[in-house]
Amino acid sequence: MFKAITTLCWCWKLTRKDGVVMGFTSHDRDLEIGGVLYLASTGFTPSDIDAKSGFAIDNSAASAMLSSDAISPADIKAGVYDGAQILMQSASWENPQISTQIWRGYFGAITQSGESFSVEINGESARLSRTTGRVFSRFCDAEFGDERCGLNASDYPQAAVCPRTFSACKDQFSNGVNYRGFPYIIGDNAMQSGPASASVRDGGSRYKGQGSDEF
Repeated sequence: MFKAITTLCWCWKLTRKDGVVMGFTSHDRDLEIGGVLYLASTGFTPSDIDAKSGFAIDNSAASAMLSSDAISPADIKAGVYDGAQILMQSASWENPQISTQIWRGYFGAITQSGESFSVEINGESARLSRTTGRVFSRFCDAEFGDERCGLNASDYPQAAVCPRTFSACKDQFSNGVNYRGFPYIIGDNAMQSGPASASVRDGGSRYKGQGSDEF
């Protein structure tokens, strides 16, 4: 039992978005696992893993000394490692084919300091917190003067600011037809409230007849 514990080491498999696969190990000599060479003495040191169950975001962090050409500062600055996948394994250095996957995540923010760098490693659940596609909001999500806005910002004073509201787009800039928000989204109170006893319940728009739906 004692011998089995002392022959364990850490291995990290790094897969970049361009398909390049790199391996690192905490052991004092190189190991080969599944056709991947895991380099020793690279200074690649992970911190404790903050793993959570369910859909909670789990994160870790890793630091590495740039003592070899395996990871170069130039590649880090060029974004080569942005979003790279990292697989952490526990393996026996006597028989590297005996290994167990411990954790998997992706590179986040990378910070370089002198000859070393640190990187935030996000777990799989972190992807659930990303915004995909458009966000439905009452406010316009176009940039003032861009193609979606349709206006030429140079036609207005330099200090002109668009508050991204439908009323401003329609009344201040006469550009309601290009409004890129959703001004008639109901709020939480309206969504949870029942119909008033005196209201007409014909399934039509609650804004009908108020003049607010005219661009």
